[in-house]
Amino acid sequence: MSAALEEKPKNDMDDVEERSRRRLAGPLSRLYVAPWWLIFLIFLWVYLVVQIANSEEFSRIYEELSEGISLTLFLSVTAYFFAIVFGLLLGIIRANAPRPPEHGMRITQVAGRIMHTAVYNFATMFVEFMRGIPPLVFLLISGFILVPALRNNINDGLVPWLRELMNNPDLPELVWRGRDNGTAIAGLSLIYSAFLSEVFRAGIQSVDKGQIEAAKSLGMSYFQVLRYIVIPQAVRRMLPPLGNDFISMIKDTSLVTVLGINEITQLARKWSGSTFLYVETYAVLSMIYLTLTITGSMLVQLMERHLHRNEND
Repeated sequence: MSAALEEKPKNDMDDVEERSRRRLAGPLSRLYVAPWWLIFLIFLWVYLVVQIANSEEFSRIYEELSEGISLTLFLSVTAYFFAIVFGLLLGIIRANAPRPPEHGMRITQVAGRIMHTAVYNFATMFVEFMRGIPPLVFLLISGFILVPALRNNINDGLVPWLRELMNNPDLPELVWRGRDNGTAIAGLSLIYSAFLSEVFRAGIQSVDKGQIEAAKSLGMSYFQVLRYIVIPQAVRRMLPPLGNDFISMIKDTSLVTVLGINEITQLARKWSGSTFLYVETYAVLSMIYLTLTITGSMLVQLMERHLHRNEND
């Protein structure tokens, strides 16, 4: 049956009803699609800014908390950078599942397959462990168990050996407390590397295998295929989840308050506990986090549009 016979003819009454619905929905259509959530947040943000400008209490609170903004951003950016590096390495490992040795392989090739299987399983165990344990719990383990144990082993074993090797008895011991910025960066990096590895793994595996095989047939090595074929295509698909994880990283820096680090959440706890201005303090704290996260979200959206525009061009 042809398409012309399948279409049902519209009568004049249907046309009148459709035009009537459009006229009724016209003036109200923008109300349904307006970003009311953004309007409400902007109104709340403006209200708090006015309070900070006019109220001595709010102004004092903002001055106290603003001292921790730079530290919060430093922790977020640094930890996210290392998380991307570790996560990309884990993602590449987990994107290539191990295969059993084949008949006729040389001993070196069999040993390579065995090593690949061991590395793959170790990476998988790390990812599953880090994704299964709460970030707050791991930060506590890092600050009060792992870092002190690692520091003591280095100072008791490695430092004396280096002193003898370098003939320098004054070589200082490693000073690494479990409640400093280095611990927070290391803990957040390890936590987020596990989550980012899944993003990288999915992005790498989403590239058409035919392109990879074609590149290998031209003599390109696996790392050349990753650099020139896989990663450029996967970045466009990985950018939204990577951006969302960076926004989450900014918020999760508040967890390092358990280590006593003076980022904005810790400063808010101290100030509210000493002044008992809990409502005002945490309102300003919320405004700071909203400003950071919404600004980051808008930057990610701009990057997405730029990539899509270049892809269409």
